[in-house]
Amino acid sequence: MKRLGILLFLIICGQAAAKSPEQVRSAFLFQMAKFIEFPKSQTENSLRFCFYTLKEGPGSVLSSNTGLSINDKPIQVKEINSALSLVDLSDRCDITYVDESHENDILNAWTEPMALNTVTVGESLAFLEHGGVAALVQEGSKIRLYINKQVMNRHNFKVLSRLLAVAKFHPD
Repeated sequence: MKRLGILLFLIICGQAAAKSPEQVRSAFLFQMAKFIEFPKSQTENSLRFCFYTLKEGPGSVLSSNTGLSINDKPIQVKEINSALSLVDLSDRCDITYVDESHENDILNAWTEPMALNTVTVGESLAFLEHGGVAALVQEGSKIRLYINKQVMNRHNFKVLSRLLAVAKFHPD
């Protein structure tokens, strides 16, 4: 319960101190990773965050913050190509962020249902409806975390209950 309080505090502080939605989303991604257990072989050396662009958005914010680590593992920020298959993505990334401008292109290519090792995070509820695991949705001046439990339960990572406690679920 104490950790849940700390997570909520960090999220609220992140929203209050952040100047842009990109900064809030990057803080969410970083904090989320602390409450997800990835397959051990995948995260032996570092925790890999993948973005379709590092020029803007949460990818640019995270890549500019050097020296970040989670559970004594450094984070690695990568730019990836939209032509990667789901299998390649699952092998190369622990968390894959898809901004709203790429969602339609990416989701159309993700037609094969399979258990993945990567947590896919988008920016809209439509992303969840089409197979994404999580979405950081802007509602007014706030960013809210939504999770698709059905999709999450089919994959090879485990989301800890402390993160689920602060999320909303879509579809219900």
